[in-house]
Amino acid sequence: MRKITLGILPVIIILLTSVWVSQGQEKVTSQDEVAGLEQEVKLAEKYANDSDFNQASYYYSKVANRYWEIGKLEQAAEQFENALKMSSRLGNKNSAYILNTNLGLIYNEVEQYDKALAAFKQGVKVASELGRKADVGSSYLSQANIYYVKQNYNDALKVLESAEDIAKEISDQKLIRNIYSLYTKVYDKLGNREKSIKYFEESSTLTKEIQAKEVKAKEAAAQQLANEATSRAQTAEAQKQATDVKLQQKGEELTQKQAVLDETVRESRERLMQIDLLNKESELQGIKISNQEQKRKIYLAVIVLVLGFSFYLLYSYFQKKKANKLLQQKNDEIISQNIEIQQQAAQLRELNNLKDKLFSIISHDLRSPLGSLITLLNLTQQGFFTEEGFKEVIDELSKNVGYTSELLENLLNWAQTQMQGLKISPSVFKLHKVVETKLALYSEQASNKGIILRNLIEDDIEVYADSAMIELVVRNLIANSIKFCDKGSTVSILASPRNNHMMISVADTGVGMSQEQVKRIFGREIFSTLGTANEKGTGLGLMLCKDFVNLNNGEIWVKSIEGVGSEFFFTIPMPTNGN
Repeated sequence: MRKITLGILPVIIILLTSVWVSQGQEKVTSQDEVAGLEQEVKLAEKYANDSDFNQASYYYSKVANRYWEIGKLEQAAEQFENALKMSSRLGNKNSAYILNTNLGLIYNEVEQYDKALAAFKQGVKVASELGRKADVGSSYLSQANIYYVKQNYNDALKVLESAEDIAKEISDQKLIRNIYSLYTKVYDKLGNREKSIKYFEESSTLTKEIQAKEVKAKEAAAQQLANEATSRAQTAEAQKQATDVKLQQKGEELTQKQAVLDETVRESRERLMQIDLLNKESELQGIKISNQEQKRKIYLAVIVLVLGFSFYLLYSYFQKKKANKLLQQKNDEIISQNIEIQQQAAQLRELNNLKDKLFSIISHDLRSPLGSLITLLNLTQQGFFTEEGFKEVIDELSKNVGYTSELLENLLNWAQTQMQGLKISPSVFKLHKVVETKLALYSEQASNKGIILRNLIEDDIEVYADSAMIELVVRNLIANSIKFCDKGSTVSILASPRNNHMMISVADTGVGMSQEQVKRIFGREIFSTLGTANEKGTGLGLMLCKDFVNLNNGEIWVKSIEGVGSEFFFTIPMPTNGN
């Protein structure tokens, strides 16, 4: 990773992980990519001229981050400044804080310390207005580092005192440790060895405490893994014991068959002995028969004995071979059954988890608004509300009923997919009309939040899929974008060909998501957060989107930058000659 002078800003660095290059290597860019970045700058300028400051800020930030990744710091700083101007016109304080922090880091890296100080001071102001004390403390610490590099030690101490007060107020041990570490270096430069040693010892003590907590957490995780491994080993041992019992039973059956075979051989020998005695009696009775006849009979008896014994030996061999083959088949069946049982157990666990989540949603998210509605109706029937009082609560109740209706529809669709009873009915239809209908459905909600909705899909674009399923996908993605947008944001729907599919994107300039949230968004776990106006959700909508897109032979994914916006993509087939 690039070395940065302000190496003690872990919180800010986490917010900016998208600008760092993995394994210490910068990405090589082609002339085409540089040309593409210049085109996006022109696009941002066009949006700025059209007073679409949301889109302009988005593209300026996007280009600046890419320039930062490839090491073109001057160009990155220029585009971040442009993005900051757009955000300032919108009054987007969250974006303004992130952009000022980015500028501070870049100016510090190119040793333009006065500009870096100005950016971090502005970051303190914005973070204070937002009430984010941790960000205020980090920005103070960034200023102190720059004062230290410029050898303005007294100014560094003043800023450190402010940072220390905030860090102690919010009990941020890591921030306190970093402050004490810088105190150590400043007092050392001032020649105050006593305070330098004092803060060095306090910094070391905090470091040990933090490391101890981290080690304890790792030990707990390791213990949990060990317990899980022990449980799996016990299960495997129980299965092995059951298999051993079955093998022992099969061995006993083989032993019994061998005993029967031995008894048969014994009886055969006895019968052969009886035949031999009969032959001797016949010889005594036919003593007058010629020696030649006697030899012939003896030869004949020997041949019969050899053939009979060979028959029994051959019969015994085939019986053992058959028994061994049967035993091998049984062993293979047992192994196959064990594998099938494990797979079924995993499926049952997953279904049980889904069932628990479903009942949790029904019990918490469905019962609460219905209970509120019943209570309000009872109170109204009993005359506890005047007409004016009833109007004051009817708006909130309407939102709850709308949320409940949408939740019920998603629950029914989700339950149908889980019972594997859902069939698709693909047909050719125009995508623009479907999107226009769904945007009209949410136009009032978007207008109430001050959000602009845009349908940028051409009128003649056609796709081949189940129209009802795709309508649900589009509706859920639009509702999700509106949920996480603030006043002045934009939600745009676009479409472009991709191989034999049409790629549709729903892009917004809302609050965006962290990389951890992006990874969880389409997992099997039901995941949901509150919207910018505290709108509730269950996470079922995005799960349904993934299932319905997959059923229509498509794919779905998301890209997001925190503080900039999110863009959801999905693909569905295009019509062919056979459709």
